[in-house]
Amino acid sequence: MRLRSLKYIVGSLLVTVCFVGDPRIPRALAQDAKPPIQVVHRPPDLQNLPQASPWLPVTIELRNTKDVNLKIRLVGSRDGRLLDITMPKGNLNVQDFPEYRVEIPAPMAAMSYQFVVHQPDGNLVTSQRFAVRRACVQNFRVEVTDTGADADFKRSVGELVAKAKGLERETLQLDASLKILEELRKTIPSS
Repeated sequence: MRLRSLKYIVGSLLVTVCFVGDPRIPRALAQDAKPPIQVVHRPPDLQNLPQASPWLPVTIELRNTKDVNLKIRLVGSRDGRLLDITMPKGNLNVQDFPEYRVEIPAPMAAMSYQFVVHQPDGNLVTSQRFAVRRACVQNFRVEVTDTGADADFKRSVGELVAKAKGLERETLQLDASLKILEELRKTIPSS
């Protein structure tokens, strides 16, 4: 008896597998399958890339869905550091597609990233990998080749200018970090 029930289960599994693989599936069953969600994104133009630390807007559009409450993460690296940002809730744009937008600090040298969409059924959709690389890294250094009487003074002024530019970049990065922390503080309920 037990062997017969096992044989029946195996037989029905084979029939099911054959039916699903059969090209003669009724059209009603084939139309129930939804096309996968697609991520549409244009990486920022290198000519319009802001200086390091001002905000870089990142926008994506989803196709084959109208859901604006999906969890979407931007994952990658910016200037050699891990980047993992959950994008805020989206909105429907003018073409009636869900659009998600977040602002991140612009990279000093390079950034590579991709998007991960968490679907309600538990599946993940990942986009292609995008990369942004500056043509030239913002690095200030003043060289004084003069050997005259005021050469030491010129060298010290040059070092101060280089340090001032470095501090300016660091201040911009700290301001960007402070803005991120303020936005995070708003989302955390206070007790």
